[in-house]
Amino acid sequence: MIRRLRKAYLARFAGVMLLMPAAAGAQDGVALLEQNCGGCHMADETGALSRIEGQRKTPEGWLMTIVRMRLFHGMEIAPDEQSRLVHYLSDTQGLAPAETEGYRYILEREPAIVEEVGAPLGEMCARCHSAARVALQRRTQDEWDLHIDFHVGQYPTLEYQALGRDRDWLKLAREEVVPLLAERYPLETDAWTAWAAAQKPEATGSWVFTTRLPEQGEAYGSLEVSGETQPYAVSGTLVTAAGEELPVSGKLNVYTGYEWRANLDIGGTAYRQILAISEDGGSLAGRQFLHAEDSLGGAFSAVRAGASPAIAGVVPSTLAAGSDATVQIVGTGLSGVELTGALEASGGTANAYGAAITVSPAAGSDGGVSVASAGAAKEDALTVYSHVDSLRVEPAFGLARVGGAGGSAGKVPARFEAVGYWKGPDGEIGTQDDIRIGVVPATWSVAPFNEEADQLKDVDHAGKMDRTLGIFMPAVAGPNPERPFSTNNAGNLKVLATLGEVTGEGQLIVTVQRWVDPPIR
Repeated sequence: MIRRLRKAYLARFAGVMLLMPAAAGAQDGVALLEQNCGGCHMADETGALSRIEGQRKTPEGWLMTIVRMRLFHGMEIAPDEQSRLVHYLSDTQGLAPAETEGYRYILEREPAIVEEVGAPLGEMCARCHSAARVALQRRTQDEWDLHIDFHVGQYPTLEYQALGRDRDWLKLAREEVVPLLAERYPLETDAWTAWAAAQKPEATGSWVFTTRLPEQGEAYGSLEVSGETQPYAVSGTLVTAAGEELPVSGKLNVYTGYEWRANLDIGGTAYRQILAISEDGGSLAGRQFLHAEDSLGGAFSAVRAGASPAIAGVVPSTLAAGSDATVQIVGTGLSGVELTGALEASGGTANAYGAAITVSPAAGSDGGVSVASAGAAKEDALTVYSHVDSLRVEPAFGLARVGGAGGSAGKVPARFEAVGYWKGPDGEIGTQDDIRIGVVPATWSVAPFNEEADQLKDVDHAGKMDRTLGIFMPAVAGPNPERPFSTNNAGNLKVLATLGEVTGEGQLIVTVQRWVDPPIR
């Protein structure tokens, strides 16, 4: 039953945000809303529909609402109309850029964020889903109150679950949580009023970017966004740190004037981008990941080509001392590059992505390097190192999930990076004044995290770590007769990164499948 429900749930999400038609105009959107929602939601004297008028959400939030209406309430809507309705609701009842700050990790599907949620929201909300999911919506106080009713009606065992049955859950929800939510996440805000009236930035045009690919590491490139209506066409080139050029093509939709959602083919591999356009339209930031597995991805940063001089980043961002190298300064409007700090250089050759400069960091050099060109500057954009005092594994705590090969819940791998550090002024390793170098190459392995993991032979059964890439691929799901009680291939592992004589350590939990995976977890 769970598997059938999950398939039905995910089927309704499949493809809906991939190739959407043009965003619904105001008049068309009103008609769509009335036609598809007016049968159940009553209109007031202004024509606004009950429940809907009292909420604002992200594109993913509105999509989830419509899918729930289809799945549980029998709503029938054509795919193209659903797409246009998501656009319309996001544009007219979305979140301002400032309202998503601090919570974009959940939209970007960052796999290793540990939330710290205080009472009472920790017990009331975060026991079932992320706190960011709560924060990425706005409601009137009446709507927050009705949201309690929805939870009780949709999940009737809610009051009897852990952290619910040992207290007067409904009374606490009504008298403590609803007022708190209404104060913290109200429907009407100055940020939304200002954004609704603001001139929205353009997505079309040329961009230059830096990012990280799961296997190739640091990369840079350019994107060209074109078209009169959505979805916009995207084309371009990505260049790996090794110099390999990969063609880029795909489609892009923009919601609420700044929410960038693109599906791209990069050298034959499907990727997804969830980014935000800056309010001034000059930059992009967010995360890009494999379409087939969102746990494998990296940060994405871009600046608009042809605009005022700007620097998006430097590839590579860490450089071993004592050998010649070519460094790509990714940016726009650059005319001559100046490097200062642990590495002094100037000149460079302009190219389609900014400017490239050949450098020769002296043996024994250690420190940050700032980059400047044509009035644009980026401090400590590059780090030169001759030694590493300590390594830290990032993320310090990772999660992987066992799964079936080609099944309804596939394996969820985990990816780690080794970050080098120098001792700070106190001369001690592992203290707050340690100086971050950046990502450095390392050799990867796993070990039992504790005595129980050793006894259960978690290293043998939970999966395999790629020694070069830092990508852990979990084992197949299901009972394993070779384990005590034929238990699943779960595990509790130390993640070890080694560079020379230095080793860093993190933790990896390998756990069971995620059966339901909505756009906002």
